[in-house]
Amino acid sequence: MTRPRPVAQVAMHLAATLASVVFAGPILIVVVVSLTSTTVLDLSLSPSHWTFLNYRQVLGDPLVPRYILNSVVVGLAVTALTVVIDLLAAFAYAKLRFPGRDLSFGLLLATMMLPFSATLVPVYLIASKLGMVDSYTGLIVPALAGPFGVFMLRQFIRGIPDTLLDAARIDGASYLRIFANIIVPLCYQPMAVLAIFTFVGSWNSFLWPLLIAQSEEMRTLTVGIATTNTQFTQNIGGITAVAVLSLLPMALLFVVFQRYFIRGVLAGAVKA
Repeated sequence: MTRPRPVAQVAMHLAATLASVVFAGPILIVVVVSLTSTTVLDLSLSPSHWTFLNYRQVLGDPLVPRYILNSVVVGLAVTALTVVIDLLAAFAYAKLRFPGRDLSFGLLLATMMLPFSATLVPVYLIASKLGMVDSYTGLIVPALAGPFGVFMLRQFIRGIPDTLLDAARIDGASYLRIFANIIVPLCYQPMAVLAIFTFVGSWNSFLWPLLIAQSEEMRTLTVGIATTNTQFTQNIGGITAVAVLSLLPMALLFVVFQRYFIRGVLAGAVKA
């Protein structure tokens, strides 16, 4: 491959810088406003005007830490269980042979075309009949698994040579042992990608938690911010402080798993 010309390199760097400013600019503004003590919009970049008063007020509200705890518990539970369930299903669709495999997989993919609003009422009625309303079970169980995760992991597992599985079968390994000792270690990268997508989706979920969590104690952070009238909802600094707190877990998750995320995306592109 020929290296880009200097002019092309400069143009690409400028485009990347401009894109970074466009995407990071609003986040920087939110952080700066959250550090102001006034009730009006103040974009002062001088550190001498910054204060953590808004964060103290927000965290001093007894409901906000509860909202954060609910979001963390639900996000971690949904992420862990979704990765396990989707990986098991992907392994079955990619490497096992059973009647109706291709048909059932096609039907699974077809469900991706259904909007969530189309299944919202039936899912709520089922959850209500099972006594899941206003509970962690109701927030977690309906969000488990999904066709996107099964499809992505299946595409990756299909790239694993069948000779590895055949050799393990000849040695007397069961399908469960093959899954645990061969499939799982080779799928760390796509699992990390799925975990990030799932956690972010669960953390930002609004419609289902709004419907299933009927008490203030069971609301997640996104629902709590939008529905609860507290002392900081009329304060721009307080609102932005809550927004910054809601961004921290996702930013931390990406920083920790960014290596696996990037490699997983690239591996998925190559192995598709």
